[in-house]
Amino acid sequence: MHSQQFPEIEFRKLDALVRDYCARYEKLRELYNVDCSVDAIANYAQSRTIPAETRQTLVQVLREQYNDLPTIPQVETSIECLASAQTVCVTTGHQLCLFGGPAYVIYKILSTIKLAQVLSNTAPGLQVVPVFWMAAEDHDKEEINHTVSNGKRLQWNTPQEGAVGRFQTDGLNDVFEEWIATIEQDELRASMRELWSNALKMSTWAQASRAWIHQCFGEWGLVIVDADDERLKRRFMGSIREELLHQHIHTSVTATNSKLVDLGYKPQVNPRETNLFYLSPQARVRIEKQKDAWMTVDGKQQWSWETLQSELELHPENFSPNVLMRPIYQETILPNVAYIGGPGELAYWLQLKNAFERFELKMPALVLRDAAIILNAAQVRRLNKLNLNAADLLSEKSQIIERMVGSKPDYSDEKDKLRKIYEELAGRVGLIDSTLQSAVMAELQRVLTGMEQLQGKAWKASKMKEEQKLTSLERLWDEIYPNGSMQERTNNILPLACANNKALMRTLLDAIQPPQSTLQIIEI
Repeated sequence: MHSQQFPEIEFRKLDALVRDYCARYEKLRELYNVDCSVDAIANYAQSRTIPAETRQTLVQVLREQYNDLPTIPQVETSIECLASAQTVCVTTGHQLCLFGGPAYVIYKILSTIKLAQVLSNTAPGLQVVPVFWMAAEDHDKEEINHTVSNGKRLQWNTPQEGAVGRFQTDGLNDVFEEWIATIEQDELRASMRELWSNALKMSTWAQASRAWIHQCFGEWGLVIVDADDERLKRRFMGSIREELLHQHIHTSVTATNSKLVDLGYKPQVNPRETNLFYLSPQARVRIEKQKDAWMTVDGKQQWSWETLQSELELHPENFSPNVLMRPIYQETILPNVAYIGGPGELAYWLQLKNAFERFELKMPALVLRDAAIILNAAQVRRLNKLNLNAADLLSEKSQIIERMVGSKPDYSDEKDKLRKIYEELAGRVGLIDSTLQSAVMAELQRVLTGMEQLQGKAWKASKMKEEQKLTSLERLWDEIYPNGSMQERTNNILPLACANNKALMRTLLDAIQPPQSTLQIIEI
């Protein structure tokens, strides 16, 4: 297994804001607290604290959530460490995608594990735990109910609604068997059955997701947090109350968005006036404030301030943060020093510094996750036959085609010469009869049009000479960039990632260097 490394910022088509953040543009310095460097994050870790009661609650909840899972000593150690005031964490999070979802979910987790290792080795006495935050309260099931394996799209067609982590796992075994059938190698199918054997016994999708992630990443001490818990929400009640009453997110993010626009950037997210949902067993519905009352947008719940406070006190678990409020929840209950996310996530986190200050919190360091392109043996052979190397995959396809068949014929010089000839001819004819000049210029246009057609035919002929190579390139390109985007955004690689004692994941862990974000090309 061979790995090549490239600076990610140079090759990924990043949003302008994230690209400039990664390039450390000074004009963006006011948007974040902690520089994205090992020294800066380690320094922040020395002062990062959460209340002792919050730590105690966190550890208690984690121990209970892990009750039904096989014991992995590294995870047990991580949870024990979180009870200590000297322990901080590095966090990533994601929706609970079907069977691991697209490859970049794995890359996010590996980036998180590696940064925790780097920080622990940098600062003596500092314990840094990697954490995966399950987006169990998310209600957009269309984003989590499918996966793509070996080009086949598989979907869990469940009628359930509401928070996806609360979904019962009815019908999951059927789509699991469909997924297994797409895996070509017997040993990989067997390893996935073993990996998912415990997960498929769980009653909810959050429990099943925790089970397979635990089995897959537990050896590196990854702790998985399901924050859809009454006790954790109770530690967050003060911020929920502030958001309901004062709309801090809307005020602060609107001000930041205005600054971003002035700086020439498009904000990733526009805030709601109230950035909370109301959770019930079968629904997650946005809360709105209207004059002196609060209600869900479906009209099924309505409160005065007094009844709303009573509901919050009795059932804090019924209040769910949206995409902009969720980072506030995370930083309230975790001793976090860095968040690892994709380009879209970092774009909205960069809108939140003022919001953190409103809630008397400090924003963690923001780290762009690593990315990867995986090449199998057949793809490597095709690259070699085309006289290409892995780095060529980071070029524009049009540039590679031009190298193969030469540049598109250019007859500009000939056209200029013809224009001069016809213009001179038009002048001479005009001395005889000025009305004939237009006929001369029309003839010029006919000739130029013919030259354009000839140019196209010559280009087509050049490409036909290399038709076999171009066909091979197109096929390869579609595999590396399915639907025009990187394979990591579509392809499920969980069987491959776990093959041969997780050799691919170990290679990536050795290669990546967070907080510097890299693009890895792995030949397997």
